[in-house]
Amino acid sequence: MSESAERLVANPHLASLTLDEAEALLQRSARFTFARGDMLLREGEEGESMIVLDEGRVEVRRGGRDLATLEPGATIGEMALLDPAPRSATAVAMTDGVAFEVSRKQLWELLADGDPIAIKILQGLTGTVCARLGDVNNLVQEEVVKPEGSVFSRLWKSVSRLGR
Repeated sequence: MSESAERLVANPHLASLTLDEAEALLQRSARFTFARGDMLLREGEEGESMIVLDEGRVEVRRGGRDLATLEPGATIGEMALLDPAPRSATAVAMTDGVAFEVSRKQLWELLADGDPIAIKILQGLTGTVCARLGDVNNLVQEEVVKPEGSVFSRLWKSVSRLGR
């Protein structure tokens, strides 16, 4: 098996793929090269694909703020496989590199054929969505129970006193 397939199955979104399935996915995907400074994804633009980083490093930014530096094996823009919403971040190449692109159309065709690769990708993405939703839920809960100064905490204290 190729090193590319091994990197692919090391990614949490795609960890349920076997090495053979990862190799098959890579063979069906569009391989492309990029140069340092290239913009791979642009915040606000329509997304129709996920990029799997095979070589090189990519910086992810939102609203001009650096969010993460991604290494080989990472996926970028994976939510576009499920949701046609605009991209939530920009990805800029920090080095020259190689990547594979998996389109939403390709995923849905695999799914229509009953290919287990598509089902495993969807399972991984569903896990990602659930984890992100849990993170948002935790942030909301923290905001509600913040000490003095928070509108929500003051309201909560008022309501709590009424229940005594």
